[in-house]
Amino acid sequence: MGRIARGKLLYEGCFAHVFSRSIERRWIFKDSDDFEFFRSLIIDTKKTGVFLVHHYCFMSSHFHLAVRIRSLPEFSGCFQEIKREYTFWFNRKYKRRGPLWRERFKSLLIENEGYLHACGKYIEFNPVKAGMIKSPEQWAYSSAGFYFKKISDPLVDGYEFPEMPKGIDPQEEVFFTRGVGIGSGLFKLYLRDALQAV
Repeated sequence: MGRIARGKLLYEGCFAHVFSRSIERRWIFKDSDDFEFFRSLIIDTKKTGVFLVHHYCFMSSHFHLAVRIRSLPEFSGCFQEIKREYTFWFNRKYKRRGPLWRERFKSLLIENEGYLHACGKYIEFNPVKAGMIKSPEQWAYSSAGFYFKKISDPLVDGYEFPEMPKGIDPQEEVFFTRGVGIGSGLFKLYLRDALQAV
């Protein structure tokens, strides 16, 4: 299946897993200032009310967010601008030229809050899986501190965790990063049929 227009997949009020990787998996967050500047860009953009952030994790070469989209027409533009501003800032700081990001950001539709919770676990477990820390709340650049250590974080819009669907492994990368949606088999079948009909 080729590239799908976001407007054919996402809708206002939906949850989505948004992520983007650097070219050749280069480190684009090299120190705490880099992480904090990128974080500040998202916080400032979130004030527009276009989206909410329920989970996030910034890694050295990529980022993950689980969001709720409030205004679909403006959503893509917001993240394109965040990535553009960060590229300009990073290139100026490190005296380099050229793009940082491998491609446009990806966005997978999340079926419901149960799968949002599962996706959040996957997102926050990224630095543990990479062997950088032993437990998610030890990573300073994710939402795990907000949920597990009650650390104030203006980037996070908290919610009551529903029960995760049974049989879901929050460490299974393919489930949370491939295809067009995160959810039950029936949900994915519905998405496939709906997209083929477009």
